[in-house]
Amino acid sequence: MLEYYRLYLPKSKREVKIEISVPRNRDNIEFDTLYLLDGQNAFKDSYAAFGRSIRATKCLSHFARYYDKRIIGVAIHNSESDLGRINEYSPFVIKNGASDDWKGQNVKECYNFCDDFISTIIPFIDSKYNTIKNKNRRFIYGSSLAAVTALYLGFKYPDAFNYIGAFSTASFLYPNEFMKFLNDNKNPDKNIFLYVGGKEKSDSIYEEKIYLNTSIELKDYFKNNGNRVRLVIDPNGAHNEEAWGNHLFDLLNFIYFDDETVIISR
Repeated sequence: MLEYYRLYLPKSKREVKIEISVPRNRDNIEFDTLYLLDGQNAFKDSYAAFGRSIRATKCLSHFARYYDKRIIGVAIHNSESDLGRINEYSPFVIKNGASDDWKGQNVKECYNFCDDFISTIIPFIDSKYNTIKNKNRRFIYGSSLAAVTALYLGFKYPDAFNYIGAFSTASFLYPNEFMKFLNDNKNPDKNIFLYVGGKEKSDSIYEEKIYLNTSIELKDYFKNNGNRVRLVIDPNGAHNEEAWGNHLFDLLNFIYFDDETVIISR
């Protein structure tokens, strides 16, 4: 079942909408927690920005039923407008934006959101639900721009998440700043799941295979720095929620079962 909250974020000075996917019968059950950025695209197609969600509830239910892995899904809605989402999810200045609107970017909004995420959102969820309050049992997912945010949260706040799902990571928007951040915050305890589709393209100002090349480079980087990392490449995957939802199972499989490997889905 889905439960809904509106939570005030004191540093961001605004409310955020949160959807929670949780079983009806949850007495005496301790839960792992999967946080999902771009949360309006997490559970219901009718809420999704482009009419299709990643349908995360199906995946969570599957792992509960067949593997006895009890996971609460916590979907944090973004701020909806294009520039609002860029501000919220970009911790670095975009040097080569695809739109003139991006010139209004304010990275302080991302810093405020990330601080609110750690100091307000996570404690709120932990107070409402019987979660396992441990960074090894708390996971985060983000796609595209939000994949950068997921990685930023995981490394900037080392006690928050040890499992990070970064799908179609858009770090090419600020490659030097992003890699400097990772170099300054190396942490071999972090487990990194990367996904990318072979048919993903960005705006014409970027090279055609930018998502694929970026993901391969990130996989090599994390592996060389001692992280447990897995890269899934789907040759037919496009840049959309349907593709990302199809590989959410792979993320949870990586978290609970799989060793470091590279998978090519066919």
